[in-house]
Amino acid sequence: MEENIEIEISETNRGNEQIIINKKYKFNLSSKRKDNSKIYKCTEYKTMNRCKSFIILNDKYEILKYDSSHNHLEKKCEATTSLVKHKIKYEIRRSSVPFDIKPKRLYDEISPEMEY
Repeated sequence: MEENIEIEISETNRGNEQIIINKKYKFNLSSKRKDNSKIYKCTEYKTMNRCKSFIILNDKYEILKYDSSHNHLEKKCEATTSLVKHKIKYEIRRSSVPFDIKPKRLYDEISPEMEY
């Protein structure tokens, strides 16, 4: 297992949980086990790459197992964009912004200023 693995929690466009490893690779929640651990698969598992990489985390987000055998290049830009989008959505939900403002529209307006 790699040393110094940095795990960040984000969400997919549909609001499902997503894990970002070292700001390079994205993993979507695949399944939950009876012991409350969660299995996440690399987002490239459904593409032509058929990436087999996965990570298993317990309910405290501690790594139980990590297969880092990616068969594709890292996607730093996409991972960073997901994190920024998640933080913007989170801040919008927390704030007292009127409900008629859509987070996606606000993100599209803010993201060019952040150079994403």
